[in-house]
Amino acid sequence: MRSKIFAFLICCYSLAGWSQNHSFVYEFLSLPRSSLAAGLGGNQIATPEKDLSLSLHNPALLSGDYHHQLSLSYMNYVADIHVGSAIYARKINDLSAWMTAVRYLDYGHIPGMDIHGNSTGAIAARDMAISGGYSFLMTDYLRGGINANFIYSVLDEYSSLGMSVDLGLYYFNEEKLFWAGLTAKNLGSQFKAYQDSYERLPWDIQLGISKKLEHAPFRFSLTTERLWEWGLTELKWHEQILRHCILGVEFLPSEAFHLHVGYNVRRRVDLSIEQRNLLNGLSAGCSFSVKQVRIGLAYASYHLSGNSLSFSISTPLNHFSL
Repeated sequence: MRSKIFAFLICCYSLAGWSQNHSFVYEFLSLPRSSLAAGLGGNQIATPEKDLSLSLHNPALLSGDYHHQLSLSYMNYVADIHVGSAIYARKINDLSAWMTAVRYLDYGHIPGMDIHGNSTGAIAARDMAISGGYSFLMTDYLRGGINANFIYSVLDEYSSLGMSVDLGLYYFNEEKLFWAGLTAKNLGSQFKAYQDSYERLPWDIQLGISKKLEHAPFRFSLTTERLWEWGLTELKWHEQILRHCILGVEFLPSEAFHLHVGYNVRRRVDLSIEQRNLLNGLSAGCSFSVKQVRIGLAYASYHLSGNSLSFSISTPLNHFSL
């Protein structure tokens, strides 16, 4: 078992030798697909929360608990840019499960113009990923998972194809109310570029932990992203560390109703301007159950031009006799 974990870590951290070029393609793969993750700062890879869409954040969060379950999500990203996903999962046996998912991003109405300023009609611009995932129980406290993603993107007359995989580990200790996750995301490449130049996928290495208080309805989380990116000489060491951190707090008064707040340090720094910085980096959300239907809502700001609202719904299909 230790050899499997060691091999996973070597696979992840060997990527740190890649170029520190920040120009990536298929950035839509990094957007939150869960309203819970959106409300907790944009990412969550270590949580006991029963949210199937979180398996797109950490494939090891998939389990047999989601047997015959469907999850749908939608986010109004910026202006008329729309983001959505659909996920379906099934249990294989007591140790493993699989899921399939579709993710998309539609850039909305983009008017086309020729060199003389004449209208040529609307430009098609959208991204899509079709995914298949598998998770397996490695020990009584550790689960592993993998997602494979086929990616398609079209920008007017140009199109691109790519493939990637996401690897994940999830540690859970219910007795100590502690959970941890480790992921390596978007490992792959384009095999058909828009033109002649091939670009890197937005690969990332992430580590997260969650801890619930024993005698109070609060759960705290810390998620670290872009662990390969260091050496920003213009920043002090503590500023570099904080730029990798997402902090989250959940209020859990009951199983049927949750509130959560997140703070993304990098987003606050990137969006801060003198005229507007009060809510930069902050996000919030809630989730509640109506019978066996789970509904989630979240608010966040990803761009200075506007705020984003996320909505998700999940339910076991056998509840509807399907």
